[in-house]
Amino acid sequence: MAIRAWAGVALLVVATAGPAAEGAAGPGPRIRRVGPHGPYATVQDAADVARPGDTVEIEAGTYPGGLTVRRDGTPGRPIRFTGTGGTAVLTGGRGLAVGGHGRLEFTDVTVSGSTGFGVYAVGAHDLVFDRFGVDGSRDGGLVLVGTRRVRVTRCDIHGTNARGTAADHEALSIASGSSDFEVSGCRVHGNGEEGIDVKYDDAARVKIHHNVVTGNRGPDVYVDSSSTVDVYANVVGDTREANKAGIGLAVEDYSESRLLSKVRVFGNLSTGNAQAGLSLWVESAGTMRDVMIVNNTFAGNARGSLLIDAGRFTGRNLLRNNVFGDGPVDTGPFAADHNFAGDPGFADPARGDYHLAAGSAAVDAGSPRCAPAADLDGVARPVGAGFDIGAYERRWP
Repeated sequence: MAIRAWAGVALLVVATAGPAAEGAAGPGPRIRRVGPHGPYATVQDAADVARPGDTVEIEAGTYPGGLTVRRDGTPGRPIRFTGTGGTAVLTGGRGLAVGGHGRLEFTDVTVSGSTGFGVYAVGAHDLVFDRFGVDGSRDGGLVLVGTRRVRVTRCDIHGTNARGTAADHEALSIASGSSDFEVSGCRVHGNGEEGIDVKYDDAARVKIHHNVVTGNRGPDVYVDSSSTVDVYANVVGDTREANKAGIGLAVEDYSESRLLSKVRVFGNLSTGNAQAGLSLWVESAGTMRDVMIVNNTFAGNARGSLLIDAGRFTGRNLLRNNVFGDGPVDTGPFAADHNFAGDPGFADPARGDYHLAAGSAAVDAGSPRCAPAADLDGVARPVGAGFDIGAYERRWP
């Protein structure tokens, strides 16, 4: 799947002169090498002496004890932690503790077997996690609280929340006042709680796209009491808990604002979930406002495509161009048009192929209004005489 950059996040990487090797003369950035062929035996030793602009190069291998970051980068001079020759695995301990630090980048690094969180940051800023992994943790995996300007790309998060429902936070938590995030091209799978969770962020400005989020307790993607969130072009499915949808929109009682607003869910495929393809739920009291659900495909879910168990709706709430493959839905307070209930003619659903087959009733039957410019495969819309209904534009001649 194509991964598109998001201009809404001001990222911190600025071209600078490359860092010099350890021991070179001059005050410039340094490469701090960790491993059998470097001067540092542990990642912590190198991190403790790293300065803005430095790169901590970690030879592929396993390094016990986790990592605690104690220093920030500066504008245009982040501190980088990079696995070389493969993935560097930090095992045990309390995982990666970022604290409130910022301007840090982590590439080709995996945190494994943490006794607490895989990664924990609170009040941090300007972070990049690229080809980053969390492989097992007792509590949440990548947990970012009150944190700003973060990019999470091509990451793999699995085996988190080993304590089950007693665990704190989720596989990937964007929580409590966090803002300006992009999460793309990631696999989040086999976790003991929610997959990707945006919660209690009143001005979130979060984009979650082109991820594969499957086999979690669920929901796979969850937006709780947050505003300005786009969830698009994701494949989600196979939630394990009977009351957990593939995609969940909610207002829980922990929220102070009791408001979910300006959430757009478009171009996703949600299948095989223990509950619905998508659910909207309010725990006791709250408002949902300006929710748009457009050009998604829901099919093969145990409790239907769409389940609405929410209270007060205000603003403009729209259901358009969706395939509700599990049959008719109650659209409740939503304005609804150009949706298709039932099997529109899928290519091969038994094998998980929910593209539209030749002659499908959903071809050219959608509305162009609010429709995404490309489908889940990145195919530009429309193909043919009009926009197709669902996550996929036709691909046959």
